[in-house]
Amino acid sequence: MISMNRVATSVCIFYTLLYVGVIYLSPITRPRPGLNRNSSFVIRARVRAATIVTMLCVLGTSGMLFFWTRKNWWNTLSFMGFAYITPQSALDIIRVLLLTSVLFAGPFLERLLSGVIAGEGGIVSGGVNWVDWRNYVIAPLTEEIVFRACMVPLQVVAGVSPTAIIFLTPLVFGIAHFHHAYEFLLNYPGCLGRAAVGSAVQFTYTTIFGWYAVFILLRTGSIWPVVAVHTFCNWMGAPGLSIAGPRWLSFMYWILLLGGVWGFYKLLWPLTESVNALVSSI
Repeated sequence: MISMNRVATSVCIFYTLLYVGVIYLSPITRPRPGLNRNSSFVIRARVRAATIVTMLCVLGTSGMLFFWTRKNWWNTLSFMGFAYITPQSALDIIRVLLLTSVLFAGPFLERLLSGVIAGEGGIVSGGVNWVDWRNYVIAPLTEEIVFRACMVPLQVVAGVSPTAIIFLTPLVFGIAHFHHAYEFLLNYPGCLGRAAVGSAVQFTYTTIFGWYAVFILLRTGSIWPVVAVHTFCNWMGAPGLSIAGPRWLSFMYWILLLGGVWGFYKLLWPLTESVNALVSSI
């Protein structure tokens, strides 16, 4: 008899292949030389594909959980983190955003000094900035639903330890970003080294973020704080190791950077504690 653990792992891998592979099914979304992935036409087509895959994954996971746990449909969706916004879940969103902001204390200083408070910008079509829409709405929402809400509960029900769920499940999220190297090589075929380094950096960053995202989901029992943090991190970007300006400014930046790491460490447990936790202990 196939174990629930093996089934849950296989489903996670299948969801990953489905989420990435769907863009290769259509000539509109399929990576090719000269394709501008920031084109509003391409973004809209990929958004539609990601939305369809996300709904299929939600149906798949909720169906399996319903079969395994025999909970009613609403309790099953609540177990996946889709519970309606309550005062407690709203407080959880605020608390985890505050926690994440502490970690980004240094980059916040850089943004304030440079006056960068808008989005990334990009192609605007019909009054919609499609690059920002993808980066700050669709990507956080669909990625967190598929890679967290649709995967983590399966691992919990399968009896996987919280520690293993936190550190192993996000690996598929990191691997899912390797296809960007293929897109890069299609346009720059002689830059294998740059593609490898870029993919390694992206894999590391997305995997580390995945650890944090799964931790938040397990601690709060809600997908919405995770989506909010994903949007915030996409807006901030990866913290830099230096800042333009005089030496005293660089010194202040590093103080805030290191202080933010220390503050994040001290506040990680108290600011993620919730009565809605998905597991009793981590």
